[in-house]
Amino acid sequence: MARTFLILLIACAPAAAQEATLDVLDGETLYENGWLFTFGHEWERLEGRGVDRTLFRQTTALAAHYGLRYDVQLSAILPYVDTLVEGAGLPDEEKSGAGDFAFIGKWRIQRWDAPGVGTNLALIGGLEIPAGSQSEGALDPSLGVAITHEPGRWRFNAAMLCSHSGAGDDGFRPGDGIFFELAAGNRFWLEPYPGPFMRLDVMVRYRHEDRDRLAGADIPASGRDLWTAGATLAFRPRPTLDFQLFVEAPLHENVRDGGFEEGISVLFVMGYRI
Repeated sequence: MARTFLILLIACAPAAAQEATLDVLDGETLYENGWLFTFGHEWERLEGRGVDRTLFRQTTALAAHYGLRYDVQLSAILPYVDTLVEGAGLPDEEKSGAGDFAFIGKWRIQRWDAPGVGTNLALIGGLEIPAGSQSEGALDPSLGVAITHEPGRWRFNAAMLCSHSGAGDDGFRPGDGIFFELAAGNRFWLEPYPGPFMRLDVMVRYRHEDRDRLAGADIPASGRDLWTAGATLAFRPRPTLDFQLFVEAPLHENVRDGGFEEGISVLFVMGYRI
């Protein structure tokens, strides 16, 4: 039983570490030789389906982003994950450690400009490199696309990312995944540069995860289809500082054969630009 829940802890780990940082899943890139450093912390609570178990997870992510060219951005993200499973009359199970290190490249392949309007289209490629013993030996590539349209004070963003998971030395292979986001935002407070601004974004997200596999066999309590809604409050007091508070809640979830159901998650990210 203990090994089953340890596997579930791994299966419920974040599929995309890049969600806990800034300026990755959009069509824009940093200016040439520019740097962005971010610190993100996310709180999540998931409930067992068909069993009285609760999973608490906290993810802390440090990231560095660099503008290699005006249209190429490189990112490195390192998360640290704390998980706790309790309930059902069983001993509590705790797990802490570094998550998979993520290296991401973004290439802005097209930009359209008009007075007061800007549109950016980018290709995104990533590679997650194992940093812990649970996924030792597995390299997980991802590929996606994002487009960001900014007319005046408005901002519209669409992004899709597909990920493939490799098998670790222990025979465990997380399911492949698809992530999609559609978002709209408005800078409701905007002062002349370099003055501050605040923006409120609302979004819908979809995640699909195939079943995880262990020693070539499907793990029953794994795999899901999840629709969520979220809102982000972004505050930039000056050009070098960013603060974002993001809240996400499930709309519909199909969890196969049990597993954990997604609950409300809260993410805070701060960034410093040079």
